[in-house]
Amino acid sequence: MAPFYESVRRRARGLDNSAARQQVLKELYEHFFRVALKRQAERLGIVYTPTEVVDFILRSADHVLREEFGRGLSDAGVHVLDPFTGTGIFLARLLQLGLVEEADLKRKFRSELHANEVVLLAYYIAAVNIEEAYRGRCGTDAAYEPFGGIVLADTFNLNNPQTGVFLSENSERARRQEEVPIQVIVGNPPWSAWQKSSADDDPNVSYPEMEGRIAETYAARAKAILKSSLYDTYKMAIRWASDRIGEQGVVAFVTNGSWIDGNADSGVRACLAEEFTSIHVVNLRGNARTSGKRRRQEGDNVFGQGSRAPVAITILVRKTASRHKGCLILYHDIGDCLKREKKLGILGDAESIAGIARANEKSAWREIHADEHHDWIGQRDAAFQDLYPIGTKAAKAGKADDVVFRLYSRGYATSRDSYTYNFSYTSCSANAQAMVRDYMGAMVLRERRPDYSVEAAANEHSSDVRWDRELKNNLRRGRSTSYSADRIRRTQYRPFVRSHCYVDYVLVNNKYQQDRIFPLGDHANRAICISGKGSTKPFSALVVDRMPDLHCVSFGQCFPRWRYEQPDAHQRDLLTGHQDLVRIDNIPETALRRFRVEYGDRSITADDIFNYVYGVLHSPHYRARFANDLAKGLPRIPFALDFRAFADAGTVLAELHLNYEDADFPEYPLQVVSSTGLRLKRDDYRLGTRPMRFADKEQRDTLIVNDRVQLAGIPPEAHRYVVNGRTPLEWLMYYYKAATDKRSGIVNDANEWFTDPRDLLTTIQRIVYLSIETARIVDELPDPLPAEMTEFAFELGDR
Repeated sequence: MAPFYESVRRRARGLDNSAARQQVLKELYEHFFRVALKRQAERLGIVYTPTEVVDFILRSADHVLREEFGRGLSDAGVHVLDPFTGTGIFLARLLQLGLVEEADLKRKFRSELHANEVVLLAYYIAAVNIEEAYRGRCGTDAAYEPFGGIVLADTFNLNNPQTGVFLSENSERARRQEEVPIQVIVGNPPWSAWQKSSADDDPNVSYPEMEGRIAETYAARAKAILKSSLYDTYKMAIRWASDRIGEQGVVAFVTNGSWIDGNADSGVRACLAEEFTSIHVVNLRGNARTSGKRRRQEGDNVFGQGSRAPVAITILVRKTASRHKGCLILYHDIGDCLKREKKLGILGDAESIAGIARANEKSAWREIHADEHHDWIGQRDAAFQDLYPIGTKAAKAGKADDVVFRLYSRGYATSRDSYTYNFSYTSCSANAQAMVRDYMGAMVLRERRPDYSVEAAANEHSSDVRWDRELKNNLRRGRSTSYSADRIRRTQYRPFVRSHCYVDYVLVNNKYQQDRIFPLGDHANRAICISGKGSTKPFSALVVDRMPDLHCVSFGQCFPRWRYEQPDAHQRDLLTGHQDLVRIDNIPETALRRFRVEYGDRSITADDIFNYVYGVLHSPHYRARFANDLAKGLPRIPFALDFRAFADAGTVLAELHLNYEDADFPEYPLQVVSSTGLRLKRDDYRLGTRPMRFADKEQRDTLIVNDRVQLAGIPPEAHRYVVNGRTPLEWLMYYYKAATDKRSGIVNDANEWFTDPRDLLTTIQRIVYLSIETARIVDELPDPLPAEMTEFAFELGDR
């Protein structure tokens, strides 16, 4: 590495300004980490920080230091640490910006600047960057002076710094750093939570001490059940920094911004408000995991293609004697639909948090008063709690019944969709047989060779099955399986996209309660699937009459009309000894009585209630009023003035959304256009590898099916109904193609779903009709909220 180290130094010295040097280092970074070391970069969450963001953070840290403590970054005794230094840009820019006075420069460089880096290559680049920034301040003819404040170590495991003959003093540097009082911590912590899947070969490192601190603070205060996201490395970094600065100090980070309003992050917000005296949050947004209008509002990501997550700058101050009671939380939203350059320009113009209101006239600071849920933005509506619960954990556990539905469940989670799902029955069967064969081959190998580990057996039998943690556990437990054609079912893979699925509870990652909702065999049912906690898409509801995939509706929960249970002894006698499942009404008698009493109507049935709920969940009034509540928890159902209006609408909507493949389902007349001008033949309608697309993305009135066929005359009304972030037509366009999975090589050809290629045209015309009718019915729905709840005030677009 020494020749590379010197070449970086020579190249940096050959440039005449600091901005150009930063650009060179950025290019080196991107070349090595994004190309040569891509897997390591993904595991460590390495993202290069834009200079505008770095400068804003440094100037903001200096500002709050002066405001709260009467001294700045340049002053003696102010130790600054970048614990995840990467290319060293934070400390390099600190030296270049003039925040350190000339008289303080040598002292600051030699004894009060500190940095840690775990990746050797980045360590070298950072050392050169900081040294050259210092040399640039001292003068080009100044003698070279190495930066002694950088440690080759993992900040979360600083007691074990890396050692070697080339860094004999590394341990001593780590010891010195741990002994000095750190007043300011700045940087861009690693963003990566875990590897993309448990099947990856490059798993993230475990930090028992830090995980313990998260468990006793953030996780202990969180109300969510699923808390794994609290162990994201950037949240560990916030936890570590809060512990490191002691009784007084400043933490200034740019991080993933999901913690600002994440459900599981209520514990993070609660602890930050208790541990710090003031908090400034600049929400730069840019969440690319959204869709539609919400995606456009998020604007560009300031990291460009480096991140799909939202971005936030956070300045945390802890002071023993604060000028105000409690924690002052100030929040700034950068604004809607902004380009990357505009966002960075606002930061540049503002220079620090002190100038943010001047630089962004559309939005100033907003003081946040957290509610009882520790929500900072998107706070819930207190009136929501007065509505009737659609379901509760207590009712699900059999401890209560004053809910609309007793049982609910997430969808079917395979963790190996390409092996399990297929439009072709034949391919689905062949893939399933190969998968079973591989899995059972590993099991037989372990039975014959007890010395064989699960990992070794899985590696030897991995050509036709994708191994993850749960499947390996099944192998370890000795859970065997065998192929059966009876397990191939037509399922609901995505909204308005159905597929064959091989349903095997041994080979699946998690079936949740789907075996009680859509069990194997001939057991009819319906369920309302809703988007769940943590979804980045607007609230959606979709009725299904077959088993839904986990991602059919984002983070979805399914509320079935019926549930199926194993019969008890008495029921088996009534069934003449037959061991079939017993169908039980999933809408409790308590709920039925409540609705009948509420409306004074004994003719109301459980089916009416099911359809009523489906109608209410489509109400624009309801979705707008309770958008924040629906994003953070399960729906609660109002007792509308007109029960029958919503029950009837829900009935019609359910028939539309379930029966679009029926032979007598209406079709919207579209014009079939031959792209070649030749008469179209039967096979001309076959889908290719390229997805269907609109001829004009703005007009969206003509659909290009393939190189030979176009469908014209799609009306604007067909694009108004959106479920799970896409219109029904867009769901078809995305999934209906001939696709090959890169990892497995398995072909999933949507043409195989149709008996005749021309059936695709029929399906599209039905989907267009369905979309238009749904929008019309939804438009005609009355406000479902009681009169006393219709007078309300809420901020549109509140974030």
